[in-house]
This record gives sequence, C-alpha cells and structure tokens, in this order.
Amino acid sequence: MRLVLGALMLAAVLAGPVPVLAQDPPGYARPFADTLETRVFPLFAMLHAAPGWTAALRADPQLARLASARAARIPPDACAPAPQCLADAWLWTTDDIAKVSERLRLIMRDRALADALVVRQMRPSGRFARHAALADADLLGAAWADAANGINRVIAIYAKGEPPRYPKIDAMIFDVARPEYPQLLAAHGTSIAALPPPDDTVFDPVQRYATGLLMINERADAGAFRPLLGGDNAATVRAIAGTDWRGERHSALLVFGHGPEDAQSRTGVMGHIRMRIAADLFARRLAPFIIVSGGNVHPNRTPFNEAVEMKRLLIEQHGVPADRILIEPHARHTTTNLRNTARLLLAAGFPADRPALVVSDHATIRYIGSAELSVRNLREMGLQPGTLAPGPDRFSLMFKPDPAAFHVEVADPLDP
Repeated sequence: MRLVLGALMLAAVLAGPVPVLAQDPPGYARPFADTLETRVFPLFAMLHAAPGWTAALRADPQLARLASARAARIPPDACAPAPQCLADAWLWTTDDIAKVSERLRLIMRDRALADALVVRQMRPSGRFARHAALADADLLGAAWADAANGINRVIAIYAKGEPPRYPKIDAMIFDVARPEYPQLLAAHGTSIAALPPPDDTVFDPVQRYATGLLMINERADAGAFRPLLGGDNAATVRAIAGTDWRGERHSALLVFGHGPEDAQSRTGVMGHIRMRIAADLFARRLAPFIIVSGGNVHPNRTPFNEAVEMKRLLIEQHGVPADRILIEPHARHTTTNLRNTARLLLAAGFPADRPALVVSDHATIRYIGSAELSVRNLREMGLQPGTLAPGPDRFSLMFKPDPAAFHVEVADPLDP
C-alpha cells in the first residue's frame, strides 16, 4: 500500500505545483472547500467535483428510485416510537448499501468517469489510503461502504444517543428521554428533506442530515481551524519553506497535549512538563520547529484547545518564537496525535529525509513506543501512521510519517 500511494503522490508532484493551504498530500489540489462536511465525508465531495459524476448519478434510474424511496421513509411530522423512528428513517439499510454499490460499479465501467473520480481524485488525495491496494472499482466500493457505515454511526450516536467509543468526551449533548427532544429531531429532519438543492444526488440529503447532527450537538470540531496550513499556521509554513535544512538532525519536535479535568485550567499538568522538555530540546537545537497537537477534549466540551494553549504558553513562558510553532488542533487521543502530526509533517513542507522527534515525559514515551499503542492504532484507525525508533534520550522517540496517515476515518467524525 505504501508503494502504491507513494508512487501516486510522486506523480502528482511532478504534474505541477499546487497551493499549500490544505492538509493534503504533496501535489494534490482538492477541488472543493475544506469544511466540516468535506472533511468527514470526502467521497461525496469528490463525486460532485469529478467531471460527469453528478450527471451520471442523477441519470441512473435505479438510484433515482432509491432516492425517492428513501425520501418517502422520512416521517412528515410525528411517528412512534420517537425519537428512534425519526432517526431510523435516515439510516442506510443493508439493501440500500448493496444497491448503491452495484450501481457505482456499473457507472465505473465508463473509463473516463473512473479516471475522473478514482485516478485523479480519490487516490492522490490520500483520503482512502487504507484501500490503496485495491482495484479502482473495489476502492470506490470500499470507500462507499465506509461512508455509509460512518453516516449510520453518526445517526446512532448523535440522533439516537448510543454511546461512542469514548462517551466521556464524545457523546451527544441531549437527553433522548426528554419530551422536547423528538420535536428537535423532527424539525431537523423535516428542514433537510424539504429544502433539497437542484443538483442533489442520492447521497446528499443524508449527508446534510448527519453533518447537521454534528452541528446541533456542538461536535463540529473537524471543521475548525480550516484551512489548517493557513491562519495561525501561515507564518510557520512560510518559515518552513525558507529553512536551510543542512545540518538539521530532525525536522520537528512533536508535543502532545494533556487535557485537564478542571474546567478553569487551559492545559493539564503533564502538558506543562512536556512543554518544558520540548522548550529545552528546542533551545539545544535538536529541531528548528515544534508541532503541538491536541483538540478541544478535556473536560467535555471545553472551550480551550490544547494546541492553541500550548503554543501560547511556549511563546509566553518559554520564549519560543511564534513562527517556529505549528498547531495541530484536532487530535483527541494519542493515536490521532501521531496520525495528525504525520499528516502535517508530510503536508507542510518538512524534509522527508530525516525524522521528527516525539517529545514527552518518560512514562508517556514508553507508552507511545509500546506494542500496546501499536495495537490500539490498528484497532481504532486501521493503520500505523508512521514508524517509531528510540530517540537520543529517554524523553524522545524518532518518528517517520507514513502517507497512509492521510486516510480519513469516517467512523471518527470528531477527528476523521
């Protein structure tokens, strides 16, 4: 898989320069906005962006019938038992998923359409890297199955109240037993069903429904700080491009956040310790840049972002220049700290011929380098975001990112 994805990225680089404003593989220029919707469900954005696909989907008679049948399932107002019946009406059924898969494979027989979607969009985007070894039609089928199951998961958690993998920090914010909740869900579904844009395909209403669920649950984290290499990171990206890398042993120091459970604290105690270690190693010139990683995680629904707060403290308390710090403001777990910083290392212009250093307290370094985290990576993300090796001291590990890290995990909509 690495060889396939690497070859595609190299081909994209040779094809010409692209703007460095998105957290994308080198050489890939996404033809759609970088939003919550496109971050969580990139397949549907690509189906609209790839020439000919919207027309082909809308012209397919079986997909048109399926779209009508799905619209007819939406209750016009009340139903029972509520709220489950209101949410269940939007789910992709097993038969729906199989029918769509069959029709996509049929459309893929048109080589021009297949190339426009899979060859020019899906493969070079890296967003389906876990399926890169598959043939084109199979890759699209796997991506569709992921997307359908991801939407069903959003509905199960954020409409029906089923527990997510980490309920303490990721659960829905409503009490489904309260009498007013079905009214809210009915209002959401009715407005989505009644106001379709003219270019809608069979995929679009439920995508808007699922994205809206994330928004009304105040779980729109994945859409924040976009484009990631603009905004607060723009000056650092320029500094990276202007760096003379000769003599630099490592590309960057990677510092992972530690969220507090105290609602008044902006970062956890271990975060302060990790920042002190990183500032010391930065002063010793072990790397010319620091990447701080962490989202709005602890305590639940905190307004404070770990990466933003760590950057502020590294500047104010440790004297690190602002343009030497890159923020990765989305990760919610150690697994995604590694994956998301791997994406930044590959996307932001760091040299690929030297490792970064993961920097932390000694106990966390042992955990990050352990088989336990490696197994957790595979269980929760289905991939290893890079390779780890012992660092120069007990507070660091060398890390080389893998392009597989660009794979979008639709089942984790708060940080896909």
